[in-house]
Amino acid sequence: MGISKKDLLGIHKWLGLIAGLFILVMAFSGSLLVFDDEIEHYLQRDVIYLDNSQDSVNIDAAYHAVQEKYPNWGVRISHIPDTPNRAIEAQVRRPDLGRRILYIHPTEATILRDLHGNETFSYWLLNLHYKLHAGFWGEVLLFFAGLCFIGSLITGFWFYRKSIWRVLTFKIRPRFRNLHSGSSELHRCVGVWVLLMNLLMALTGILLSLIVVGTNVYQLAKGEQKPIPDPPSVTVSLDNLIDKSTTDLAGFTPTYIEMPPTAKESITIFGGMDTDWPIHYEFSNHIEYNPQTGEETERFLIREKHWSYHILSVAYPLHFGNWGGVLTKLIYCVAGLAPPILSITGFIIWRRRRTQRIQVAENNFSSNPIRSK
Repeated sequence: MGISKKDLLGIHKWLGLIAGLFILVMAFSGSLLVFDDEIEHYLQRDVIYLDNSQDSVNIDAAYHAVQEKYPNWGVRISHIPDTPNRAIEAQVRRPDLGRRILYIHPTEATILRDLHGNETFSYWLLNLHYKLHAGFWGEVLLFFAGLCFIGSLITGFWFYRKSIWRVLTFKIRPRFRNLHSGSSELHRCVGVWVLLMNLLMALTGILLSLIVVGTNVYQLAKGEQKPIPDPPSVTVSLDNLIDKSTTDLAGFTPTYIEMPPTAKESITIFGGMDTDWPIHYEFSNHIEYNPQTGEETERFLIREKHWSYHILSVAYPLHFGNWGGVLTKLIYCVAGLAPPILSITGFIIWRRRRTQRIQVAENNFSSNPIRSK
């Protein structure tokens, strides 16, 4: 016995209502996160873009300046400039104190700006998008909201399946005779037009959220706490290791350096390969080096890995739209506004039908000659 249209509509309604408020937050923040780098670079432009210099970029000096100011923090070089007229960007992290974002002069190694993560646009917005600024329970809430959103998309697809082709070919277009009919038609048309894009972003978002939530649940179950970093002394030159990585691995472009937070770990240089797909994450490959000898200890190349690694590698770019140019980002930004439209129009439709049911019940009651006292 198949599910009735009324029951399906009820499931679609409640899934949409449960996910609605969270979807509004995730969609608006996600649309802005498509351009997070551009917005952040504009806001920090006075320290990012510098005068031309004849000196060379000095990553070693920058790292030592950061470590001197933050000796018991994990250090990451998040932007390696090609020329000395662009600031070096770094992050320092501690499990008890959060994250700080630093902008460092590329030749003089002076710290030009030092901000807590939540003082920056991109990290504050990312924290809202993933956690609602509510830590672990925020992650869990958004994970289940994402599941409800996927369920709403699937039931909506089934409910409107017979009119999908007519909507896509514009034989059915939204007409705004009044708020209720306009909301209903807009809900159907927008839902169909961006169905695949919404499903893509929802599935990749669930995957990324599952990784974050799963990792935290695993640590909680084992009673593990992230230790305070105690970085080892680094006696090799980071600038030399960057050159070495491009020499030893043809086609490799370094983009990010993670310094070892403990003596047991290595210096890790992340980057892209010229054999990567356009939608591969820019950190899909890495090389690890011993912090004292500079000897290579491990190499990870996405092209040599199982297909499951490729799914993880493309999930982030596909979710945030940072795998293409400006046109791709604009498409993602506009498509990201569809879930709020669906949430708002869906709420209007639900409210209207609820009001109609109440009116019918009241009319039936008032017309009934037998009333209880």
